[in-house]
Amino acid sequence: MARLSEQRCDVCGSVALRWQVQADGQARWLCAECTRRYLLRYAPGEADAVAGVLQQVSAAPAYPEGVITCPRCGTEPAMVSQQGVAGCTDCYQRFPQAVDKWLARWSLPTRHGGEPLPEVAQIPAARSSSMQPEASWLSALQQPQTIISSRARYARNFAWARFPWCADSAELEEVRRRVERSARSSRWRFNVLPASRIRPSERQRWVDLRLASPHLWDSTLYGSLIVDETRTVSVLVNEEDHLRVQAILPGLQVRESIALAHGALEALALREELAFSDNYGWLTASILNIGWGLRVSVMMHTPALEWSGQLQAVWDAAMELGGTVRGLYGEGTPVSALFQVSNAHSIGLDEATIAAQVSGTAQFIARAEQQAREQLLRQRAEQLRKEAEQVYHNLGKERTLRVADALQMLSVISLACAAGWGNLSAEIWKQMLMAVRWETRHDDAEWRAIKMRTLVRQVRNG
Repeated sequence: MARLSEQRCDVCGSVALRWQVQADGQARWLCAECTRRYLLRYAPGEADAVAGVLQQVSAAPAYPEGVITCPRCGTEPAMVSQQGVAGCTDCYQRFPQAVDKWLARWSLPTRHGGEPLPEVAQIPAARSSSMQPEASWLSALQQPQTIISSRARYARNFAWARFPWCADSAELEEVRRRVERSARSSRWRFNVLPASRIRPSERQRWVDLRLASPHLWDSTLYGSLIVDETRTVSVLVNEEDHLRVQAILPGLQVRESIALAHGALEALALREELAFSDNYGWLTASILNIGWGLRVSVMMHTPALEWSGQLQAVWDAAMELGGTVRGLYGEGTPVSALFQVSNAHSIGLDEATIAAQVSGTAQFIARAEQQAREQLLRQRAEQLRKEAEQVYHNLGKERTLRVADALQMLSVISLACAAGWGNLSAEIWKQMLMAVRWETRHDDAEWRAIKMRTLVRQVRNG
């Protein structure tokens, strides 16, 4: 085993000193606790001795003597002020100047304010005794459709535990147990799925449906996915924050999705244990999310803007309206004609203002897309059909297909079908959308090429 500096454990996802372990011929980086579990399985006679040494090293001071750090989580104020990351609720009490410095750096308010939305959510009615075969936003998808879905997500943390990125196994386990117990006793019809019991293929399916984030792959030991029977609401446990409650609805339903997510959060009956500050609002691991702890996003597909070279200009204009553009799974994921419009922050604003900003930005982009599409179909319909035909022939030669190429094909095919090239049904459009797979643990390039080739052939043949 080789020692490495502080990084995230491949199994539990916590940030700590970690060591390289050769497991079944594959190198994995594990923290001291996960290393002990590994040794108990493969070398039980050496587990206690080796794990004891690792725990002593892990407990050693992580920062030079004299540097002021949070005594509870070890976070430095410089990390708060420069990276916008807190390790626990105490960081907000001990380093308010560092928090305010980071907020000022991004020209954000330094106080929580505003009023909540007045809507009261109705619990979605289950359509059958078993869970639905696909998410509600996907079942309502049509083609062509510029505004695909609306999502609202609330981030919350327990006051008594450090945030997931620096919490220990006992804290993470207690968080998971507490949330799962609340979900099972809730009036909401929740299905509790501990991450450790979800097969890899099922995990990927949940990510594809946007009911889970790619972080589910990093939280297999202490994470949990809780989904309602209509596949409209999901609760993510021990992701970036202890608790993330989200609701996804088809089309432009921003206010409705906020009300639904808030209703599910309240149904968990955990409010009294969650971290709140009169100054900063609900406290989160990322300072960008404090305030309401609310991220609202609208998923959009704008192939005409991309094809005509206007996409970046429209994004720039959208940001001036108060929105921000992100990849489908947030920062760091590919941004193309398929993207999210969301709020940049949630501190110092009304929830109604956040909803209005995101809705207005989405509607602005949708109008620009409609104008660009009409112009393309009038002036360049024949070129669109030729492009689609070229895509079809090129796919017959490709053995692998990158995500970026698949996204471009998605745009070309959808526009060409509007120009009369083929027949793109709603069902095939859904399958093409799911075949792109922006975030995967393993390389799906070969599978993606086969899937897209089959689907494009079906579109071309009508």
